Amino acid sequence: MTQRPETHVFQAEVKELLGLMIHSLYSHKEIFLRELISNASDALDKLRFEALTKPELAAGGDELCIRLDVDPATRRVVIVDNGIGMTREEVVENLGTIARSGTRRFLEALREKGSQSPELIGQFGVGFYSSFMVAEQIVVETRKAGTDGGVRWSSRGDGEFTLEETSGLERGTRITLDLKPLPQGEDDAQDFADAQVLRELVAKYSDFVEWPILMPSERLPDERVLRRRPGPGGVEVVELNSKKPLWSRSKEEIKPEEYAQFYHHLAHDFADPLETVHFRNEGSNEYTALLYVPGARPFDLFEPGRDKAQVALYVRRVFVMGECEELLPPWLRFVRGVVDSSDLPLNVSREILQQNRTLVQIRKRCTTKVLDALGAMRDNRRADYEKFWAAFGTVLKEGLVMERERTEELAGLCLFPTTKDGALVTLDELIARAPKDEDTLYTILGSDLETVRRSPHLEALAAKGGEALCFSDPIDEWVRDALREYKGKKLVALERGEADFGGAAEKEQRETMERDYRGVLERIEQGLTGSVERVRFSTRLKDSPAVLVDSADAPGPHYERMLRQTGRPVPPRKRVLELNADHPLTSKLKSLFEADAQSTKLKDWADLLYGQALLAEGSPLPDAPRFSKLVSDLMLATAK
Repeated sequence: MTQRPETHVFQAEVKELLGLMIHSLYSHKEIFLRELISNASDALDKLRFEALTKPELAAGGDELCIRLDVDPATRRVVIVDNGIGMTREEVVENLGTIARSGTRRFLEALREKGSQSPELIGQFGVGFYSSFMVAEQIVVETRKAGTDGGVRWSSRGDGEFTLEETSGLERGTRITLDLKPLPQGEDDAQDFADAQVLRELVAKYSDFVEWPILMPSERLPDERVLRRRPGPGGVEVVELNSKKPLWSRSKEEIKPEEYAQFYHHLAHDFADPLETVHFRNEGSNEYTALLYVPGARPFDLFEPGRDKAQVALYVRRVFVMGECEELLPPWLRFVRGVVDSSDLPLNVSREILQQNRTLVQIRKRCTTKVLDALGAMRDNRRADYEKFWAAFGTVLKEGLVMERERTEELAGLCLFPTTKDGALVTLDELIARAPKDEDTLYTILGSDLETVRRSPHLEALAAKGGEALCFSDPIDEWVRDALREYKGKKLVALERGEADFGGAAEKEQRETMERDYRGVLERIEQGLTGSVERVRFSTRLKDSPAVLVDSADAPGPHYERMLRQTGRPVPPRKRVLELNADHPLTSKLKSLFEADAQSTKLKDWADLLYGQALLAEGSPLPDAPRFSKLVSDLMLATAK
């Protein structure tokens, strides 16, 4: 019995997305078939995995496969799988909304890049909607394994879809595409109602799908058929894909384009990977790993819930789970690939994986192999490595904080800008070009690179011809706390603690001056009570009149911001205002103090110096209107 259809409106972002897609923002329309086949393969994987504990879900004994058919006369393409299927709720969630895929940013990227970026589809998981580039209408009929009732979904991509319950469906999902007419005047346009075109697309994008992709034999003439065989129901079919897992073959017999094709299928990404890591481990633990470093950052890399590794786990070529977070640490979550083990049990659960010693060894070896490959790329293909670093460097830095036993190894892979020029350098490169007797690596932290490079904290170091590592990523605060030294070189934060760029004579001169200026310094401290803990003279300044310095163990600004955003108490920040002993303003402050120790002018000048120091480091002013008035008054006084 079929109930009355219901009409639903797409989520607002989906309506906008469909409008953009239907009007041909993508030139690679052929990817619709890859996306539908990948979805069907996922459904079959899920059924097999669920059937390990619930065999009744796969009852019937039919061969698990993907069936593809086309009718040139009606321009209709059908893709059928006998996988897990969907419930009514899952149909609405999966086909009516894409809120979980960072939709708004996807649409912005789509408008910016348009037809030049077909990879956006894979990066955002909106592959099903790509079918509207080629179809006037799409009908999805599906029945969840283990249930009796089915669901029929249909849409013309016009902002609405209809949904109705139906009966008599086989387990799995059947997708029917009513194709648009072939574009007129485009001699090179692909006709997706041509069986040979579909066969070529399967060979191009889905040849390594583990499940057989079948087409009725009469759709293809003999000279275009690789192999025929009996299919479901005894009907002769053509098997379109080889099904041989790429990772099971020897590296020597695999061509670079085959590695790339498998990556495209695995990651739903049009761009080629930057690096491929393929190795086989034999002995007590036997497994094969095929891992890829993508060429571009996925748009959802920092989405909530996307902080786990995305490597598929197979056991003796049988799919177990698509995202096995135990195979790689979260700071390598950008890596895609598969690991096929001969030693794990087929019915392995996540709880078992977390305690499995075999998997611990696999994780360790895979991590080492990926880091070795990155190191080789850094040394031999610097341009590619800088591209990788721009995309994934922030994620790799997380490993410095999370995995202390690899701190030095990961630190050696890091690239940093410095205060000397625009080039990125490794720590080893910085050490190599520093004076041989230098036992310190200087660092400076700030909200952005330009602010950091203009910081007054650098003046004395720059005057000596030195350079510092620039830390401006939010995670750099934690990186610097974790990385206290590297290969015997101590990392010193220029904006923290008490810098010492002078010799013994300069130190003695500063101490003498602080005794002479004690009254002035104490008056400024009094005027800035609650803002600074102490006022002293500096050895790090050459041109600027003042600078603010944190204590050696003070929390950084990004950490403070995180605490505020989560409603947690922020520990007091013990700051020191350092004055430039050689700056003309310093002697002027002393003259004001000697003339009238309680002069309001002295308080105003102290506030101006404090506000100027805050602005120089990129921090907000606590009382911007007062600072603005003080500047205006100073300008008027100068004009007189």
